[in-house]
Amino acid sequence: MKKLSVLFSVVFTLMVSCAQQQIRFNNMSESELLAHNRDKPVMDQIYCEEGKVRTGSRIRRKECRKVSDWVEHNFRTQQMIQTMSVGSPFN
Repeated sequence: MKKLSVLFSVVFTLMVSCAQQQIRFNNMSESELLAHNRDKPVMDQIYCEEGKVRTGSRIRRKECRKVSDWVEHNFRTQQMIQTMSVGSPFN
């Protein structure tokens, strides 16, 4: 009986770990991304953007996120820029 419960716990653990694997959107082609986004609402769709080329490297970076994550990221960046542009009052 104890061996059976251990077997079930091992099988359950394997099933959960397989079900929660992250999808690597950076490695997907454009057609694969289109197929993935087909049935999703706009804010849950994945959008990829080519990153800037770092100095000394010719390898482009591709960053993929949900549209809702991009919106949040851009909002936070805009707030940070506005905060920095205000400056200190004692210049």
